[in-house]
Amino acid sequence: MHRFKPLASYRYDTALVGPDKIILPPAALRIGELIRDEELGYYLYQMSFQDRKGRPQRLEGVFGILEIVGRTTDALKFDASDESNYSPDHILVHEQTIGPKSPVITADLDTLIARPGTGPIWAISAQSKLKAQEIPRGPSLASIVDGSGVTHQVWHIVEKEQLTHIRSAVETSQLIIADGHHRIARAMRILSGSTPENTVRLLCFVTDLDPLQAEIRPIHRCFKTKLNEEDVLERLAERFRVEPYEHPDLSNGHVADALLLVMRHRVFKVIPIHEDPKLNDAVLSQTIAKLLEAKSTQYITDIQKLHDKVLSDPTKVGLVTRPLTINQIRIAAFGRNPLPPKSTMFYPKPLPGLIFGDKLNL
Repeated sequence: MHRFKPLASYRYDTALVGPDKIILPPAALRIGELIRDEELGYYLYQMSFQDRKGRPQRLEGVFGILEIVGRTTDALKFDASDESNYSPDHILVHEQTIGPKSPVITADLDTLIARPGTGPIWAISAQSKLKAQEIPRGPSLASIVDGSGVTHQVWHIVEKEQLTHIRSAVETSQLIIADGHHRIARAMRILSGSTPENTVRLLCFVTDLDPLQAEIRPIHRCFKTKLNEEDVLERLAERFRVEPYEHPDLSNGHVADALLLVMRHRVFKVIPIHEDPKLNDAVLSQTIAKLLEAKSTQYITDIQKLHDKVLSDPTKVGLVTRPLTINQIRIAAFGRNPLPPKSTMFYPKPLPGLIFGDKLNL
């Protein structure tokens, strides 16, 4: 099962510490540079930003300690449209991970705070009971604008009624992991070899699925292949319809209505011959990479950077993907059929320096 517990967080005081440390904290955090709240509570976190179309958006969620107890059931499958299948100990992932991460360096907590990875787990409540935007709040603890123009604000929620609401909302929901798959995978590995009473604890940011206020951005692929351009097109013709792209200049970040194949001199739309509702650009990219015998895959969010890499190296091919929809993510998570690694990027992300967990064991 999973629990969601309040905490009294360590955090940087924005009045005393420059934005660089809040945006990118050092690996070893010194107690003398931090303040700690005395009262246990949850942290309401708000991010105000503009999406890729320039529209104002606001993402709100809650920080707490996600405590996973004992083993979780791996055999169950859930119908995304049927909430009666709810199991309170169920953590869902929508994306595979890439290999093991190096272990976390821990230290004496009298002088250092040990953090699990580089940031919190980001979980999406499938039953959408949290309703963070409706939680009453007083004066904010911190407010800072990051380098991308996103305004981050934090409130400490300590009222008993609100604590009860938040805890119940998260603990009676299935949680889809949006970010932090490596840390969840490590937690599950620990639990799989432990007694049922054992627990792992992770700092966790929780938002609602409906409506999902975050923006889902694509992650493009760039890889090496030993095939020449004509061989590439011949291989793809086995499974795809390949058409010249009408806007080969990718400098403006234009996104097509299909996955794009980028080569040094040409850009093509790549469309599956047989349509399948389960297919998406992340899955198609994996199929194409295998067809083209891909080596040394790089994951790039900026289309122009991807194009520049392809232009600079005749052995490289790029795939410009479209962002996945929340429904595609939901189907992958509930269907227990995780997408390929690096399929999604949820934007914006909380700043690591505004909330730190206290004495977490991962």
